[in-house]
Amino acid sequence: MTNHDHERATELIARRGTEELAAADVRWLESHLSACGPCTQYAQDFDNTGSLLRATAITATPALVAATQARVRARAMHLAEQRSRMVLVAISFCLGALSSAVSALLWWRFGSWIAERFGWSPAIVQPGIMLALVLPAIVIAGLMLAFPRPSIEGPLMSALVREREGRNQ
Repeated sequence: MTNHDHERATELIARRGTEELAAADVRWLESHLSACGPCTQYAQDFDNTGSLLRATAITATPALVAATQARVRARAMHLAEQRSRMVLVAISFCLGALSSAVSALLWWRFGSWIAERFGWSPAIVQPGIMLALVLPAIVIAGLMLAFPRPSIEGPLMSALVREREGRNQ
């Protein structure tokens, strides 16, 4: 038997109590366990450990429960805040895209007018105007990438920090 067979057997042993295995995998595991002593011992130990863990009562301290509840509440508030911000972001994006399209059309026509008025080539003036329109967005995006904000911030996190400091004193 190869080491790959033993790895596959240990994976199937771990998965068989939590998810349904394919019939071919079950047959292969049974045939492997009948021929391999170490894997059979591993399967018995795995099952015994699971039985022991299920038979042992595990209780959490009130402090752990309170801390977990506070973290869950904080995460729920953060997710609700994110969802409400996403609506505003979507509206802003749509308005920004619409205004960008209109202003790009107007600036493109302005570039044509400038090229016509001064006798310059439109192939140079119009892309130059478009670059001037896009350059601020590129600079702002670069600054946002260079200086990212923390993912969780604001009054919610300050309240959690104060709450935790109050319990530690």
